[in-house]
Amino acid sequence: MAAANGRVALAGAPGRIVALDWALAETLVALGHAPLAVAEAPLYSQRVIEPALPPGTLDVGLRNWPNLEALQALRPDLIVTLEGYGVPLARLEPIAPVCALPLYTAGRRPLHLARAATTELASLLGREAQAVRLLSDLDRALTPVGTDDRPVLILKFADERIVDIYGQGSLFDDVLRARGLRNSWTGVTNIWGFASTGIEELARHPEARLLIIDPAPTDLMQRGAIWRALPQVRAGRTRVLPPVWVFGGLPSAIRFAGLMGTT
Repeated sequence: MAAANGRVALAGAPGRIVALDWALAETLVALGHAPLAVAEAPLYSQRVIEPALPPGTLDVGLRNWPNLEALQALRPDLIVTLEGYGVPLARLEPIAPVCALPLYTAGRRPLHLARAATTELASLLGREAQAVRLLSDLDRALTPVGTDDRPVLILKFADERIVDIYGQGSLFDDVLRARGLRNSWTGVTNIWGFASTGIEELARHPEARLLIIDPAPTDLMQRGAIWRALPQVRAGRTRVLPPVWVFGGLPSAIRFAGLMGTT
């Protein structure tokens, strides 16, 4: 049985949970219920980092198409997945009850939906007290700042010439706005909240501060002529942040707010 709104009928609190999405996996860990298995578990440690998966967390293949045979062999009590992404629910339903939760949608409110997903998962797990603490941590992380009125550009390199810029519909744009900061990117974004463009586009935002999410091309940033000519680079208004999951849930929102500090 699957529920697209997250509500699924279970005989009791599930013990063996498989998470096919990292935002939901990190939320489970933050709630104190580590998943048995996670899709692309080894890569999680490089892209999400915190909260860390416990040692021994199993891997069930790709996030968009997990190994269904391996998944079935684990005999999970519950599969947690992202609504509208990856393997069709009809392929998962014969294996175990499925909780499909929305985060990145046409409504473009990922932080709001991440709050709702946290509450829903906590209810399923009997972890309501942990959810209250996690939501309190988020509220503290979103304390408004205003030490610099320059707008911010949040970007991640796709390669040495192309960057993904995060705007409306992204988790980190929601964090910026909640903290009273302005996002310099007001252009079109996809359903995941980013636009892909050449690095020369950054010159159109000369007053912005650049927050660059690792991994970043060190050689380009040290020697690249176009990069070094950007007004933000020449003015020293760039910061490289450690990896943080751009398509995350509440833990990634809290981590990003902490890493950016007061910018």
